[in-house]
Amino acid sequence: MGKAKLVATLVFLGLTGLYGVCAPEKPPASSQGEAKATEGWQKEFDDICSKTQDAMTFTAEQLTALVQRCDALEPQIEKLDETRKKVYLKRLRQCRGLFNYVLESKKKDNK
Repeated sequence: MGKAKLVATLVFLGLTGLYGVCAPEKPPASSQGEAKATEGWQKEFDDICSKTQDAMTFTAEQLTALVQRCDALEPQIEKLDETRKKVYLKRLRQCRGLFNYVLESKKKDNK
């Protein structure tokens, strides 16, 4: 009997979230604008850092472009709250460092 009650409760909670009975309110318009601005840098960050796995396959020009994109994204991340800024800046700098390392390695190989 206890399991049935637990399952019924979980089903109810799942349905209330699904149908919006207990869904959170929509954020105010100013928050939506901030969310879209945040979404822009987040997409760029995800796109750049997702390319680290393939860094060795890129040309020198592509790597240079990725380093420049990292440099352009850094000021946007600097504007975040302290915790997120610390986390995202560290990861961005690691991605940039990898791209730069591979770029320098490719330049040495071409000499």
